[in-house]
Amino acid sequence: MKYISLFFVVLISLLSAHNPAKENLRWKQYYRFGTVYSNSSSLGFSGYSRIKRTTKTRFMDLRFFGHFFENDSEIRIRQKSSRQFLSFENTYVFNTLIYEKNTMLNIDLRYHYNQGLGLLLKKSEKGNITTEFGVAFDNSDYLNTEQKTTYLRVGGSIDHSINPISIKFEIDYFYQLSELVSSSSLSRLQVLNEIEWEITRKFGVIAGMTWDIQEGESEPSLFLTFSFNNPLSWKF
Repeated sequence: MKYISLFFVVLISLLSAHNPAKENLRWKQYYRFGTVYSNSSSLGFSGYSRIKRTTKTRFMDLRFFGHFFENDSEIRIRQKSSRQFLSFENTYVFNTLIYEKNTMLNIDLRYHYNQGLGLLLKKSEKGNITTEFGVAFDNSDYLNTEQKTTYLRVGGSIDHSINPISIKFEIDYFYQLSELVSSSSLSRLQVLNEIEWEITRKFGVIAGMTWDIQEGESEPSLFLTFSFNNPLSWKF
C-alpha cells in the first residue's frame, strides 16, 4: 500500500509543478465499456477509463484498463508522463509506472517501471507516429517475492484519423537483460490495435485487440466497446 500511496503523491506533485496559464493547459477524460472475447476464456466484460493532461511541452495520463471473464481477468493501471527534451521539439523523455494483473498468464500482480527517450517521427492534424527506447524494471510476482527483472525496451505507436474513422497501433518489446530464473524468459511482445468509428464528437464505437506474447501459450483478447470522451475545465 505504501507504494500505491507514493504513486499518487508523485502524480499530484507533478501535476502541480508548473504554471498552466502559460502552457496551453488541456484536460480530457475518456471512458469505454463493452464486451471482450478470448479463445481461452470465452466472453467477458471490457472497461476502460483515462484522464489526460497536456501542455505545450508536457504530457501526463492515468489509465485503467480491464478485461473481466468468468474465471480470468486482465487488469492494468498505468501512469505515464513525458516532457520535451531540452529545446528539441520532436524529442521527449518519459517515464511509465504500471500495476498489472493477468491470470491468463499467471501474473498475480506485476509492478513495472520504464523510462527513456522518445522521438516524434511524424506529427499532423490527422495523427502521429512515435518511437521510444529505454530501460525497464519489474517484479512479476510482487506479492510473494522481491525478485526484480531488467529489460531493454523498444516501442512505437501510430495514430491516424480520417473522419469518422480513426486507427491506433501500439507495440512494445521487452528484452530481458537480467539472469533467467528457472530457465524461464520474461521477454515479451505487447500489441494493441484499435479502430474507432466516431458517431458524434463525444461518442463512438471501438473494436480492437490486445495481445501479450511471451514464452508459452498466449491468446489475443478481442474487444468491442462504446466510447465517451469530454474535455475537463480543471486548472491545475
